[in-house]
Amino acid sequence: MARVEVLIEVEAQVGDALTTFAVASSSLDEGRRQVERLLPSMSGLTFRTTAKPVPMFTLAGQPDTRGLSALSAFASAESSDDLTSVTQVVPVQVEEEALDELQRRPGVRVWPSSPVFFYRVDCQPFRAGVSVEDIQSKLGVDMIWETGARGGGVVVALLDEGINGDQYPVTGGYARPGAQQPGAAAIDSHGSMCAADVLVAAPEAKLLDYPFLVRRSGGALVMLNAVLEQRRLNGTPHVVSNSWGFYAVPPKEEAPEHEVWDLEHPLHRKVREVITSGAAVLFAAGNCGKPCPAGNCDKSSIGPGRSIHGSNSLAEVITVAAVNSEGQRIGYSSQGPGMFEHEKPDVAAYSHFFGNFGPARPAGDANEPFDNGTSAACPVAAGVVALLLSHRPGLKPEELKAALINGAQGSGAWNADLGYGIINAAASFERLDDEALG
Repeated sequence: MARVEVLIEVEAQVGDALTTFAVASSSLDEGRRQVERLLPSMSGLTFRTTAKPVPMFTLAGQPDTRGLSALSAFASAESSDDLTSVTQVVPVQVEEEALDELQRRPGVRVWPSSPVFFYRVDCQPFRAGVSVEDIQSKLGVDMIWETGARGGGVVVALLDEGINGDQYPVTGGYARPGAQQPGAAAIDSHGSMCAADVLVAAPEAKLLDYPFLVRRSGGALVMLNAVLEQRRLNGTPHVVSNSWGFYAVPPKEEAPEHEVWDLEHPLHRKVREVITSGAAVLFAAGNCGKPCPAGNCDKSSIGPGRSIHGSNSLAEVITVAAVNSEGQRIGYSSQGPGMFEHEKPDVAAYSHFFGNFGPARPAGDANEPFDNGTSAACPVAAGVVALLLSHRPGLKPEELKAALINGAQGSGAWNADLGYGIINAAASFERLDDEALG
């Protein structure tokens, strides 16, 4: 019988839920025991050896304002009190014929669990790659560096393919048995590219590595919960960068609870939990724009109004489109409006430059001519956020988002290609200082 990947959400109050999750992450056997305790009577299910319950702190469609407000304490650099979950989510495989029966069980909800891909592509308008120094000049970071702010004291998390820790300042991340460890990725990995791109604007920032676009990762939901647990422990990471997304939009009548249709999907709720805890979360807009979408974009997800979807289109996140060094939208950059929030993307950032890839760069130029995709643009923007935070620690996610928008170079009005314009670190910096004085 055909089996499908789903997420099973079970009503379950678990005290010290994030600590319990951390214990499951440290031991495959303990993870299995927790899953078996949660799903003792559900026959016909199978789950991977890396599966573990992920705690959720709000019910779908029923925001628990007390639970969310408790997350705001995680902005402290001191360890915060743990929380009690309202539900637990487990990724499983289940026979299609059993889905209806599962849905009818009291206290159980079944959600789609869809594959994601990372963004790497090149297309017109083609421009030769430029240097990191060229991009730094475009961003105007020199004037900020002169104040002493260079990203120091700020930690950026990359949810990606993994980072090469020999080349880039990886200080930790999500370590679990039997899987790729933080800092262990190859230098030509997609995550290493993103690491280089964060450091364009914030050369003194530190990185946390959450390698989920690899085997035995546990998926994005697990990684986001690991971010939340890290924030509970010491208030980091301060910024979370995501250069991945979905490549298809299924018909709503066939999959109304898919991530691109249902705002209450556990993945989106977990993103909102992380933001509520005080971390700014950025997403690449995607590479399914016209006229030259990436080859893995399904036709259902291409072009204006269809190509920014899932968590990339949540109102609370910062969604980043891509431009080249001349400020031209690159032809694959996904176009708004977003499928959840209308005014997506929020801003655009630079791509197609020699960061990790290219002549004399860490990964050389054998396979990739330069850092590319909205995958590169997103961590460039994340680096600018880190730079602003190193100047003004304690800025909230919504304040950082407003700073990027207020400093963006454009008409001042939102448009479907570039949002509110191209980010400019110097202009955002000046706006923040003007607001502080005003």
